[in-house]
Amino acid sequence: MDRSEQIAFFNRLKEAMPNDSLAQELSEILKLSLDSIYRRFRGESALTYGELLHIQEALNLKQSILFPTEHIEEVNFIYARPAYGNDMKIFLQEIADQMSLAHRKEELNVSLASDDLPFFMHFLTPELLNFKLHVFSNTPIVPDSHEQEGSSEMQQLFSTILVRWLEASSDEVWGSAPLDSTLKQVEYCVANKLISKNHAAALFREMDTLIEIINEWTRTGKKTAGPIGGGPIRIYHSELNVGEMNLMLRFGEEYSVYKSNYGYGYLRTEHPLFCQETNNWIQEMENKSILITGSGEKYRVRYIDMLKNSVRQSAQKIGLDVALTR
Repeated sequence: MDRSEQIAFFNRLKEAMPNDSLAQELSEILKLSLDSIYRRFRGESALTYGELLHIQEALNLKQSILFPTEHIEEVNFIYARPAYGNDMKIFLQEIADQMSLAHRKEELNVSLASDDLPFFMHFLTPELLNFKLHVFSNTPIVPDSHEQEGSSEMQQLFSTILVRWLEASSDEVWGSAPLDSTLKQVEYCVANKLISKNHAAALFREMDTLIEIINEWTRTGKKTAGPIGGGPIRIYHSELNVGEMNLMLRFGEEYSVYKSNYGYGYLRTEHPLFCQETNNWIQEMENKSILITGSGEKYRVRYIDMLKNSVRQSAQKIGLDVALTR
């Protein structure tokens, strides 16, 4: 980059970082003297490509900090999908890193619109999470196995992502049948003898647990799960087709957008204009939807009953009579 671009880069970096010791931090990252760092701040010494990569990796910088692309029409996406050979641990680590509050002045804000239930919700129910991971990674489901697989490292990643989502502020647009894809997956697995009816019943009970959690969140406006979380949440019910998941993570003016086609895979971009347009689209969906959180008791109960009935109907299709909370 030329001198003016280098100075502009460091100015953006100073605005985004939460402390006043940026020079000292960069000195430690690049193993350079403070004088060398300040010369780079002023554009008197060139910042090399290798140094830029070290800074990006250490500080987990977004594209908007590295290379502003507001006026570039071409949008680049990063693609990852565990079902096609990507390591699940790497996949989850990337999401955890993207949600990290380290080196951030601003708190994490989550905006989401999806016909399906946000996949973070599955982290609250171990049996259901295990089932979904098997389905989306195309790995065999062991009949009647109720043990959640995965190393302690994986468990730590699940916990990290869950806590960061629960503590973040959220605005989420859900469709009329957010459990539908999961229910169909359970029905398919039972019909093809991939899981037993007892296993299916356990999954239905955990879905009932999720619905009770949703009921509490819509009543209080806070994402709590035992001692975890408490971040504010606004859940909207859209009677329109929302489509694939559009998830936006935002730290102030730093954005990342994830697009997913009903699975544990995603396309991610940090292109500022694309992120802003996605944000505008989610807000438009909110305006066309009904706010459930904090709404009248009658509408909230009707939405929760709709979710409960979808689970009952699915259970009945495979010959189960599952006792739900209400």
